[in-house]
Order: sequence, then C-alpha cells, then structure tokens
Amino acid sequence: MTTAISAEGATRRRAAELVLLFTVAPALLTLGPRWLVSVGILASGLLCTGLLLRDPTFPRRNLLGAAGVRPGLGVVLRRALLVSLGLLAVTVAIVPGALFTFPRHRRSFWLLVMVLYPLSAWAQEIVFRTFFFHHYGHLFATARRRVLASGLIFGWAHVVVNDLAAIPLAAVAGLLFASTYERSRSTLLVSIEHALYGDVVFTVGLGSLFYSSARWLAH
Repeated sequence: MTTAISAEGATRRRAAELVLLFTVAPALLTLGPRWLVSVGILASGLLCTGLLLRDPTFPRRNLLGAAGVRPGLGVVLRRALLVSLGLLAVTVAIVPGALFTFPRHRRSFWLLVMVLYPLSAWAQEIVFRTFFFHHYGHLFATARRRVLASGLIFGWAHVVVNDLAAIPLAAVAGLLFASTYERSRSTLLVSIEHALYGDVVFTVGLGSLFYSSARWLAH
C-alpha cells in the first residue's frame, strides 16, 4: 500500500514537472528578449543531454547511435519531399512575394542558417523527443497518446516566436517528428527530419513565421 502511494506521488510530481517545463516555461520566455529563446534552445538541449547521459536507465544508443537511421531514412526522405512540396504550395498561395526571397537576397546569411539550423533541430529533438519520451513517456498509456502529447507540447512551445500561426504548424510537424521517434527511437533520424523541414521553411519564404525579433509586449 505504501509503495503504491509512493508511486502515485512520484507520478504526480513528474506530471507537474512536465507542465512547468513544457507549458509554463515557454510562456514565460515570450516576455524576454528574442535572443534568449535561441540561447534557451541550445542550453536546454545541452542540459537534457547531460541528464540523459547520467541516467543509467537511458539507452545511450537512442541518443548517439546511428543504427536507427538506416531503416527509417527512406520514409523520412519521402515524407520530407511531400512536406516540402506542400510548404512550397502554401507559400505560393498565401505569400507569393516571399517565395525564395531569403536565398535570393541574403544568400550568405541563408547559407549560414542552412548550416546552423540543424544544430537547433538537434537540441529541440533531444528535449521534445528523447528527453520527453524517456522521462515522461510512462505518463501516457499508449504510444498514440505519447506521440500526440509530444506533438502538441512542441506546437505550444512555439508561442515564443510571436506568431500564432506557428503553433498549429509546429504541432503538425511535432506529430510527424514524434511518430518518427516512436518508431525508431533514434535522435539522429528525427533530427535529420526536423532539420530538413526547417531548412525548407526558411528557403521557401515562411521563415518569418518561426523567427521574429519582435516580442508580444511590443505590440
């Protein structure tokens, strides 16, 4: 009986921790300067990496191994192609004037983003997939619920970018990333998928949805 009560208390504490870290913290970040978001992404990725590596119950192959990449890479690449075509169509339909303006007018900076964004994608996937699934996955009874929770939390975290349209778009992407991680348990594979989507978003002209130097309080 005591053991059951203790386990229930531990579950409640873990659930409260999840709420604070993945819902409250992003909301608070909207109040700070934009650079704090970028720093926070990288810092949280490093912190979660350290916590995972110190955890004896965590299978390090999920974080560092490439074994899970090969079986799922074909699916990821095919899906990335379809997503890229969809993003291109959305840009043409909604903001045709923004189409490829970033690589055409700021080529050097665009190339820098293409190289550096995968680092951000890696950090985000460590936090929202690897760390989330390992520490909070047991709070959800089924794989489908884990995937749904991860995707929705990822979408909400994009409240920090100051564009409400980014939240549902990121949630959809988060569901795809979470499904990839659920199948493969490969941080590397899901980071590749995330990096591909991100680079396409900035290339076709939708990058402003996910990055703005303005803050909510400035409006």
